[in-house]
Amino acid sequence: MLTIIGFFVTTGIAIFGFRTFERWKREKIEEKRIDIAIEALELAYECQEAFEVIRNPGTLGLEYADMPRRDGEGEPEWSHRGPFYAILKRVQEHAGMFERLAKLRPRYMALFGVPAADSFKLIREARAYVVVSAQHLCYRPFVGPDAQNQRTRMECDVWDGLAEVYLADYPGVDRVEVRIKGFVEETERRCRPIIDRTYAAQKSKRWWWSKK
Repeated sequence: MLTIIGFFVTTGIAIFGFRTFERWKREKIEEKRIDIAIEALELAYECQEAFEVIRNPGTLGLEYADMPRRDGEGEPEWSHRGPFYAILKRVQEHAGMFERLAKLRPRYMALFGVPAADSFKLIREARAYVVVSAQHLCYRPFVGPDAQNQRTRMECDVWDGLAEVYLADYPGVDRVEVRIKGFVEETERRCRPIIDRTYAAQKSKRWWWSKK
């Protein structure tokens, strides 16, 4: 009889322990999901604000004071190139943010699946448009019959808000804004429900305890 009782007790403990372990595992997975969702949404908003700083039309002379002068380059020409040099420095100053975004991508894929991480390409593309256009505006001349149109499009890449002025005449000139907005909206669509659901559950739990 004692052997039978011991067997059932041992079995009960094992089943209880297994269920406890499974519950603990699910809680840990959910915690990871929440952490990744919060980090992704924070970075999305940080990227949005960072591009506003990078592409801010207001440029101080100190931002390009270290820009090398070309042989025989006068002060007007040098100063004209300066703001675009400043843009490149601002991008470099935010290198840490872009690195954190790249490191988050594998964990984001683990949470939402590989296709979901395609949205990260939007930020890489937005950065590339800004950098390539700023480099061209700073270091290369515009030649040929399409020179002015090319310059206008690149200036819209570089300066925040300028695309709105030219959008009617140059369709698609807002390619940087579109990508930043698309990245933020896609991240919100995937991450906000996880965060809001967790907040709602915690709020409900606090309300239940307060009623007791």
